[in-house]
Amino acid sequence: MSSVLRLFEFQENAATQIAEAAADWMQYYAEDGPLILGKTPIPFVGHLKAVTGAGKTPILAKIVADLTPAIVLWTSKSSAVADQTYQNLNGKYAHLLPPGTRVVRERPSKSEWEDLIESGTGLTIWVTTVGSWNEAEFADSKGSEAARLNMHRPHPDWGGDKSPWDQLRSMPQRPLWVVYDESHNQTTTQLEQLIGLRPVGFLLASATPPTGGQFDRFAEVVEGDERARDIATRGRYQVSTRDVVENELLKHTIMVENFDSDPDQLLDATVALHKELTEAALAEGAALTPKALYIVERSNPAKDEIISRPVAIWEHLRSRGVPAEEIAIYTQTKVVPDDAVRVSSLAELQPHHTHIICNRALQEGWDDPEAYIEYFDDESNSYIRIAQVIGRALRQPGARHYVDDRLNTSTLFVRVPNRTFEGIVDGLKAELALYALDETNPGANPSIRIKTRKSQLPEVPVKSDLDTDVTLPQYVLGEAELDDEKKKIQAMSKTPFAAEDLLAEGRKSIQKISLRGEDDSTRYEQIAASMRRKNGEYLRRRVQLRARHCAHLLEPELFTGPAFDQWACSGSTAQAILSERADAVAEAFESTVELVPNQINGEETWAPSAHTPTADKYHAFNNAVHARYAQNQFNQEELEFAKALDSLNRGVWMRNPTRGDGYGILLPVKVGTSNTFYPDFLWWVDGECFAIDPTGKHILEEKVRGKLLTIDRPKIAFLTRGKVSADFHNLSDTDGFTLVRPRKNRAPAPEYVNTIEEALSRLAPLPAG
Repeated sequence: MSSVLRLFEFQENAATQIAEAAADWMQYYAEDGPLILGKTPIPFVGHLKAVTGAGKTPILAKIVADLTPAIVLWTSKSSAVADQTYQNLNGKYAHLLPPGTRVVRERPSKSEWEDLIESGTGLTIWVTTVGSWNEAEFADSKGSEAARLNMHRPHPDWGGDKSPWDQLRSMPQRPLWVVYDESHNQTTTQLEQLIGLRPVGFLLASATPPTGGQFDRFAEVVEGDERARDIATRGRYQVSTRDVVENELLKHTIMVENFDSDPDQLLDATVALHKELTEAALAEGAALTPKALYIVERSNPAKDEIISRPVAIWEHLRSRGVPAEEIAIYTQTKVVPDDAVRVSSLAELQPHHTHIICNRALQEGWDDPEAYIEYFDDESNSYIRIAQVIGRALRQPGARHYVDDRLNTSTLFVRVPNRTFEGIVDGLKAELALYALDETNPGANPSIRIKTRKSQLPEVPVKSDLDTDVTLPQYVLGEAELDDEKKKIQAMSKTPFAAEDLLAEGRKSIQKISLRGEDDSTRYEQIAASMRRKNGEYLRRRVQLRARHCAHLLEPELFTGPAFDQWACSGSTAQAILSERADAVAEAFESTVELVPNQINGEETWAPSAHTPTADKYHAFNNAVHARYAQNQFNQEELEFAKALDSLNRGVWMRNPTRGDGYGILLPVKVGTSNTFYPDFLWWVDGECFAIDPTGKHILEEKVRGKLLTIDRPKIAFLTRGKVSADFHNLSDTDGFTLVRPRKNRAPAPEYVNTIEEALSRLAPLPAG
């Protein structure tokens, strides 16, 4: 029996935050009436920003599951993406949706359409392409298959006189939501058409938020309303690329190899690497079949060519021993060899097609993590066409990293003039900023490293002559005193909530939801009343949002029982009681859990590893664990601190990497979105170790609250420029610094010092004499 796909924690967090914001938006509208622009109620806008491979579809599926009852118009520009979405929502993601969810594709049957319009319960997801509803694409399409699908024209099977579009706008009995996947392809005109449906909300998956036209004017109105602004802010969620990489959903390195030579040498290198990867997978026992993509610009010969490039590449692969059945040509090439395998859609690709000759049609819709190599056929002076398809080779097969790092690396073979290669790579890095950096912490190390064969940077080893033990103990979160809270949860689960407590307060008399012909205030009140979530799932997710580690200590069976099998409206008495219980559980956890030494064999201690530079310019230091660090590892204040620390000539220190191979301390209390603390600097001196974090004033207070842990080794301290008030709320921009460290049996208090050196001498006073 196949295992059920479970969301990763970062996916759960994204889904929960956006769904909670959507529910709060509806609650606000129900209480105070909708915000209006002219005569148009302003819809909720949920914006999910995530790297390719982060699992946008299951996140969106989990969000819409929380919005039931609803109709969801789920649309994408690519038919391949739409097909894949339809299959996944009916297949591996079906368990994320409420029982009885109906998922229909492009053209529903007559009975499916009647159910979509008439039903007042459950969830219906209509998966479409933009082409089926975008009026501009049908201006000259009379008599074509496209016209048959055009939602702006009446159809006998879809209600006769009124077009499907008009019916969708005015006749449904359930709230309408729009999910726009890959919405970076959206245009202002398309968004204006979707607004015309009067959906209660949009859920957009893209790298950039929607802009232009009414969306800009909506944003201005929302910005002027404090409560709406807060909800809208929570409706935007950026998935940390680092989380995606650390959960092993993506390859962690992109290798760019440049050949200033003829294409045959690149092709030989591609075939050789493919063979290496295949052998590496076999040696590791990995159940994967590496694939190479050969990306061409033209499907057919140019005037000065005898044969097309797809055919030339096919012949070269055959001459190097690649069997014909392993090569697939996915282009519009008119003439191909008799024994060549031609495919006309992604669906026709088979597992044995390990060499795929294609064009940029693979820009979207390709979802094969076994794609390891991308060969670009033409000489290029631009990174743009490279960036357009790189996402196709970033997913990690098996959602796990392998021992052999070659199986965690995607490789690009390009042919770029030497004089422009550096510019190409810099442009590629900028284009892939969402992939390469955690944008919530731009100074952090890249989540995905971009390397080049020409300029691959050697690692900087740990100095071999250190006379200081630079290992540190590893910690885990121990047990917390949760028995009383577990008993309260178990008792709560046994007694079902009264029917009126499951409805939103003030709307308990509503029995039937009708969205036709009502004024906007009543409409949104009814929508808010209709949105329900399962109580047990709601409680579990509320605990998880407050304290991830706490949720791990609670058995799934705790969230079952008569009361937890019920469904409650957003803003109901039941959800208020469940939220209070979640807060009580999290508070009990935070007040009783303690860090304890890790006793797992081989994981008791941490030691520094080699520094992996991501830039070829360095700062050299005399007293650091590594002889030098890449300049991009420091911002201005961190560099000032590093130089001051090095100049003391006391002990040894290091710049601690953010995650990866860095030293991290699990946090009993979540700080912002962080569950682990990675101090910026580690300093071993006089038998002690200090974990020191130069920090900005805007986050000092929350760091003191959650990260100033009292542990013996390392001892934690924060340093910020200026003079901080005793309650950590205010800071005077004066000369000097504020040092904060734990104090035994007393609350931490700011200590004002004149220089960084003075702060360090307070932490580690010079020995007497």
